[in-house]
Amino acid sequence: MYPDPALTHRVEVFTGHALAPLPLAWGDSANWLWRTRGEAPQLLKLARTHPAQDPFWQGMQRLFGFDRWRCPEAVTRLAGALPVHLPLPPLPLTYLGALHQVPLWSLPWSDGATARMGAVFAELLGSQLGCLHRETVSGWGHPLETVWPLSQWPRRARDFLRHHPGCADWQVLPDFPLPTRAVWCLPDLRADQFLYSATGWVWSDWEALVWAPLEFDLCIAELLITAPDERDAFLAGYRRQSPDVALGEYRQGMRALIWGMRLQGDVDWPALQSHPHWLM
Repeated sequence: MYPDPALTHRVEVFTGHALAPLPLAWGDSANWLWRTRGEAPQLLKLARTHPAQDPFWQGMQRLFGFDRWRCPEAVTRLAGALPVHLPLPPLPLTYLGALHQVPLWSLPWSDGATARMGAVFAELLGSQLGCLHRETVSGWGHPLETVWPLSQWPRRARDFLRHHPGCADWQVLPDFPLPTRAVWCLPDLRADQFLYSATGWVWSDWEALVWAPLEFDLCIAELLITAPDERDAFLAGYRRQSPDVALGEYRQGMRALIWGMRLQGDVDWPALQSHPHWLM
């Protein structure tokens, strides 16, 4: 699916750039995309989904208090707040303004190849998360909006599931032990958010960054990586930067939140529950 030609024209008029529309990678993609024509091309991203209609962004708002429509310019400052010398550094994001109240951003165009999950990339990703997890942040939520102490995580997590329509017939909600600490986290983490270009690896899609419990972020990684050689590679990369973390008592509750936010897409809860417990 491509942006409507009329929408493309409106963005061209708004930005003063001739644009080449790009197809959506997924049916529920959060942004319409264009490449500017001419020298020094940019990638333009116009918000396509709103928390009222999108399960992921609704979950980001209800659980983490983050709405990118509410702070579109401030989101661009997140990359500069990340730890330095990441193996997969973020591309800078620029806010261009609101087109009929819809936020529009740009970032440098990269001709790099989209990452694919494999042993090489899994090790890089392990090193990336290990670097991010070395830095403890002051609480969980969103650094540009609201940050809560870790003591409030169990209650808010239970409330999120209690009011989730998919949990209406659950007899018992999972437990949420107090997390050990909070770290930078990208809840919708996927391999295709990273590119390999002539100048090296870059992180091209990071706008959903939040502060989250360490155990939540590791449970996301555990579900993302499936092959045994990729798991070994991820652990090798992670352990060079950060120590192992025990997920046992956290796993069921964190997976329930991941399922409720549809971070794994339309996956049945029993299937997500039964995913191997391979990470620490």
